[in-house]
Parts: sequence; structure tokens; C-alpha cells
Amino acid sequence: MARQLTSVVLLLTPVLVLNALRFIVTPLGDMMSVSSYLDIGLHIICLVIGFVLFKKTRVVRDHEWQRSKAVKSVGGHFKAEDSGVWEKDIVMDTQLSVEAEANLKGQVGGAVGVASVAENSEIDSEVEVQMLIDADHVRRAQARVSGDEQFDDTNVNSTIGAVRKNSPMDNLLDWIFSLRGRDRKAERDASKNAALQARSAEAPVIAQRPIAPIQPIESEAKRPRPMEMVSITDSGEESVIIDEETNQISEPVIREMSIEEMAFGTSVPTSTKTPSQSGFSPQPTCRVCGASNPVGERFCSNCGSDI
Repeated sequence: MARQLTSVVLLLTPVLVLNALRFIVTPLGDMMSVSSYLDIGLHIICLVIGFVLFKKTRVVRDHEWQRSKAVKSVGGHFKAEDSGVWEKDIVMDTQLSVEAEANLKGQVGGAVGVASVAENSEIDSEVEVQMLIDADHVRRAQARVSGDEQFDDTNVNSTIGAVRKNSPMDNLLDWIFSLRGRDRKAERDASKNAALQARSAEAPVIAQRPIAPIQPIESEAKRPRPMEMVSITDSGEESVIIDEETNQISEPVIREMSIEEMAFGTSVPTSTKTPSQSGFSPQPTCRVCGASNPVGERFCSNCGSDI
């Protein structure tokens, strides 16, 4: 019962598909409404296709049908057996043709069609063998590794651009819209170009060279440091600090030398602190913003400039 119902449904399926396409595809519906011959012809074709499906589905091929088909396929063997092909003591004709006897007495290579090659024959054709190390790309790679050739010397042969490939769903939608007279791909490209132009108009990208600073930033090594002058007197070691920027001289600091320093001529640093002089601050000051920073810092904690 289920198979009979399936066959009836398949009989009417092509007609239903045709009428569905008639309402979905507007040009097809207009053509069928204008031409009655086209409408009748398409319905007849759909009915023929449905009848073929109906007959194919309604016929039940059971075990007996399969057995009869197999018997028909081996019917030739049964006829050959009935004619006496498999009987024994059959007299066979032993007379061979001239060509068969020549092949039987000849060599196997001649029978299979292989050309005989003389033992002392030589191959006259020369084959040019090219080593991999002599290839152009291998030679250029070795030259670049060794430094004999640079990458900028070679010309650009081709460029590769990334192109988005349309998916099967996009192709199906484009085909459906093309039946209605619309070019969906051109509409997508136009909307994409309009969005890009609007984005570039709102936030344009301007390519310009970097602007060099007006006043160069001096490094820590070139920063001027106060000069210290040390002289040996009868009372001991006398040191004077001179600031090169303000040309101010601090008060002399006298420190007595020990017996070891007098013997070796070297000074041992002591924990004696020099008094603060005018024009020289113990904490480094930023030259840009003027803020004071802790000792040992290389950058300003206020503006981030090099101290």
C-alpha cells in the first residue's frame, strides 16, 4: 500500500514542481500565461515524466524476477554445454598456419613485439643531464645566502591578490535573482564601493613623512657635568667643583690624606658629604618641563623625556 501511494505521489510531483516554478519565476509565469501551447506542452512533458516514475516505482522486482534475470544472463553457457563443448575425446585440428608455426619456432621477444637489440650496438642518442645545483632558482638562493646577490636586484615577475570566492549559496541566489532580471553581483560590488568611499570620506588616510624634532634630544653621555678640580696642599687634599653652565665655583673642601693615600697617591672615597652649593641641585631636573626627578632615573616621571 505504501509503495502504491508513493507511485501516485511521484506521478503528480512533476506537475506540482512546474506550477511552483510558475509562481516563483516571474518570466516563466508570464510566458505560460501568454502562450497556451507552451503551458499545455510543459504539462504534457511533466505528465510523461510522472508516468515513467509511476511505472518504475509500481513494479515490484521480487526474488523470482531476479532469478529469471540471472538465468537469462547465463543462457549462453547452457546452450554451449548442450551443444557438447565440455565433452571428452574430441578430435582437435592440429594443423597450424605458416605464421603460427613461425611464431612457435621463433623467440619470445618477437612474439610479444619487443624489438631485438644487438649485443654490441650502442645508443647514438645523447641525453642532456642537468644537475639540480645548476638550476636557476638554486643558484640564486645560494647567491643570496652568501651575500653576492641581494633581493632588491631581481625584478618582480608577478603578484598575487586575495580574491574572495563565491560560495554555492551565493551562486544559487545570484541565479535566482538573474531569472527576475536583477544582477545581484553588480549590486553587491556597488554597495561595497559606496561603503568604502563613505569610510574614506569620513576618515581619510593621509600618507606623510615623519617630522623630525626641532631641538635634538641630547643623550645622557653628552650631558654636561660639573668639573671637579683636586689639588694637594700642606693641609691635605683640596677639591673645588666648577659648574660649566653657570661658571660658579663652590667653596673649597679640604680633606686630610691618610698615610696609605700619601704612600700610594690614591684617594679613598669617604662618606663626607659636600655642602650644597648654589646653582647645582642634588636631584636631576628635566630640561623640558623643569620637574625634579629621583636620582638614578633616566627619564622624566612627569613628561617622559630623556633627562
